[in-house]
Amino acid sequence: MLRSRLTARWWEATIASLLLLTALTRLPFRSEVPINWDAVQYLLALKHFNIALHQPHPPGNPLYVLFGRGAHALIPDPNQALIALSIIASLVVVWGSAAIGARLANRRIGAWAALLVAVNPLLWFYGETALSYAPEAAAGVLVALAAWRAYTRPDRWSALWLGLATAFTGGLRPTALPLLGLVWLFGIWAMRWRERALAAGITAAGCLAWAVPLVVVSGGPVEYWTQLRLLTRVAVEPTSLASGPSMRWLGNLGSVVSASAVMLNLFAIVVAVALVRARPSLRPLAPRTCLLWAWMIPPILMFTLVHFGQWGYLLLILPPVTILGLLALERAGMLVGRVAAVRLVALAAAGALLFLLMPPLAMPGHEMQPSRGALEAHNAAWHEVTRIVSELPPDRTVVLTSSDGRQSFRIAGYLLPQYSVIGVGRDWHGNWGSLYDAINGQSDYRLDPTLYAHALVRVTDLEYIVVLDNSLAERVPDAVTWFRWDLPDGSPLLLHRSPPGTAYLSFADRKIRVLSENAFRSPSVRDRPPVQP
Repeated sequence: MLRSRLTARWWEATIASLLLLTALTRLPFRSEVPINWDAVQYLLALKHFNIALHQPHPPGNPLYVLFGRGAHALIPDPNQALIALSIIASLVVVWGSAAIGARLANRRIGAWAALLVAVNPLLWFYGETALSYAPEAAAGVLVALAAWRAYTRPDRWSALWLGLATAFTGGLRPTALPLLGLVWLFGIWAMRWRERALAAGITAAGCLAWAVPLVVVSGGPVEYWTQLRLLTRVAVEPTSLASGPSMRWLGNLGSVVSASAVMLNLFAIVVAVALVRARPSLRPLAPRTCLLWAWMIPPILMFTLVHFGQWGYLLLILPPVTILGLLALERAGMLVGRVAAVRLVALAAAGALLFLLMPPLAMPGHEMQPSRGALEAHNAAWHEVTRIVSELPPDRTVVLTSSDGRQSFRIAGYLLPQYSVIGVGRDWHGNWGSLYDAINGQSDYRLDPTLYAHALVRVTDLEYIVVLDNSLAERVPDAVTWFRWDLPDGSPLLLHRSPPGTAYLSFADRKIRVLSENAFRSPSVRDRPPVQP
């Protein structure tokens, strides 16, 4: 009895220490500015929820925005408010990994899983940002815990918790519902039909509780479906195997492999050795193994064959991948003794060092390096941008940003609300030019198949033109005559001063030129309405 109590106290102390470690390691490295385009969408949604303006983008993530508003009521900075949710979610993922590991195997596996997850570079990185991936992973952990309880204790309370956890996850990120569908089915497998009906009813009712208000505030079912369909057409269909014969899904595969290499780092090599040694005794059809595979297979298939937007997607399967790897190590006899402890501590240290020491690098698909250095470079770059631009008169300055690639339009519009910010990119028809405007914290950003990329924009009272992003700087033919700053993240800032007055920004021939009022104007070039800086 005494040994049991000591073991329980050791377990509680270990998990508490890991939770404290997780919290303390997140606080110093929080992103000071929005990390990317999607982060700004969420920040704008805290003030005004509008699916059509992508505040946030469809499907809307209503509960995430709702919790964000609650956090914002306590934390004045909206970016830090959403980061607080990410940190709390990271704690849930660490605790949940320990709990699942202990329930599926033993406390030793649970403790090692919590350690490896706590210092994982991807969870560390996304725990420092105003994005919904860490909360999604936390909700996935809760669904898995509820599913295992339902499988082992198929009663009404289990049906209740499974339904509530699933509906809650859908409210945070509706796209998680189909990804966790097999986990839900696993949970109801051992239930009687009465409990299955109860679980299904609670899941449906819980989803309707957030889906109906979401559709209503989005303008009704037709408008909501239209916006959802537009985003799917732009973001999902180009890389989806379901859209027709294409090899573009290989880009998804490359991104998944790259993200997995960071997420698993040296752990993958050790697990591979263990799998070879443990293969005869893994029993892939054992209930615990079935739960882990049900947790992993749908997301992997979706991310590879349909769509993979950001590396944070993989956080959903971080816990099951880690636990399955530890089970393989245990079956191979590689999880006992001091050597095993040293090996696992070294693997955890490798993950931590990967985040702390890896320099910021250009990643495939314009993905930011998941490291402390990348966060610091991003913060420093945008602090420098705001410092330089803030010295210019807002009423005589236009900032040109990219709406392709690094996609700085949303960030610049958010950080420079007094300035006229123009997003330049490609429209639905492949034409390149001015697409979006933002000023006074308001933006006309939207997805619209009729949107036209304007090749000529008239700007009144113009004196200063700022160009951000490598993709745009490369399109300035006379860049040697512009002032240039090399920002800490490796991107440039170009500044041009012209005589005060009305000017034209020309995007013809995929170049950026500044023309005077009396410059040549081709009748074939459509004018965009005047921009008032």
